[in-house]
Amino acid sequence: MNLSAKIDLENRIFARAARLSAPVDGVRGCLSAPADDAYLQSLISVYNRFFADENRAFLPEEDSSLTWRYFRQERRFLPFLCPIKGVPFFACDFKANLFFLQN
Repeated sequence: MNLSAKIDLENRIFARAARLSAPVDGVRGCLSAPADDAYLQSLISVYNRFFADENRAFLPEEDSSLTWRYFRQERRFLPFLCPIKGVPFFACDFKANLFFLQN
C-alpha cells in the first residue's frame, strides 16, 4: 500500500472513533481501541496487518510504561492544547471557538 492509502485509512479510523467517542491508542506500532464496534475494529485490523511492521521500524525500543508517564506529564503542562475525548491532544483554534460561541 502507498502513503496516501495509509493516510486515508488512518483518517477513516480516527473519524469513526471520534464519532463513537472512542479513544484510539498506538502501542508498538499497532493501533487499538476499546470500542465494541465491528466496523472500527475491522479498520484497525486492516491497518495493523499492513502497517504495524512499517511503524515499528521507525519506533525505538522503549519502556512503554515510562513513555506513557512522560506523555501524561507533558500533556498536563501544555496550556495551549486542550484535550478532546478520544484524541491525545488537539491545538486550540481560538477563532473557531469564538465563532461557535457566538452562534
